[in-house]
Amino acid sequence: MVTELIPRVRDTQVFLRMAAIELRRIAEQAPDIAVELQHVAQQLEAEAEDLARRVPNERPSIAKTGPNNRGRVILQRRRGGQCFTLSK
Repeated sequence: MVTELIPRVRDTQVFLRMAAIELRRIAEQAPDIAVELQHVAQQLEAEAEDLARRVPNERPSIAKTGPNNRGRVILQRRRGGQCFTLSK
């Protein structure tokens, strides 16, 4: 049962991190609500970090590529020596 929860927790981490990235992207386009969006993004990142500390071994990593770190979002997950990449 616990082993079934680990992938779900990791998927939740990924979702939280991706949501934080999207909020920051939206904040760049909406300066009137940027502070609030940045705050929520920080909370999502903190929650993802908390989950990462609770799940052993694997931590998803997120890298942004493109000019000024804006562009395609690439999500990489390492599992058993293999790297899976999801891009948006």
